[in-house]
Amino acid sequence: MESEIFEQFPDRETFDAYWSENYVPVTYEDVKEAFEEFVSSVDGHIFLSDYEEGGCISKVDFKENLSQEAQFTFQDGLTEVFYDKNPELYEMAFAIFEEAQMNGGKGADISRIYGETFQQLYDEFLDRLFDEKLQIR
Repeated sequence: MESEIFEQFPDRETFDAYWSENYVPVTYEDVKEAFEEFVSSVDGHIFLSDYEEGGCISKVDFKENLSQEAQFTFQDGLTEVFYDKNPELYEMAFAIFEEAQMNGGKGADISRIYGETFQQLYDEFLDRLFDEKLQIR
């Protein structure tokens, strides 16, 4: 028996249309304070120790060298803001993901736009954080 979630969203195009109609944009201003407070609270030590000790912190590769704590903190901060602005979209995407997991992965790509949007925002916001707070002058 097909689940109700897949009856409502039988394919990616249907979910993408739902997303387009309901998505409330998340901006850097929404996460800026939390991101910058974290950086300040750890005195700017947000990188893997060997990367930081090398002293060659660059915008090109800094995201790949964030500490696990920094990654989790930034991802959690973005997730919280995303949920606050888009609770129904978040819950729907998560429900589709869970249902797909129970069905051996069938339908997993239906809510792919959530993951793509989250990753695009995460990358964009970390770039802004670097430009405004981390850039070594």
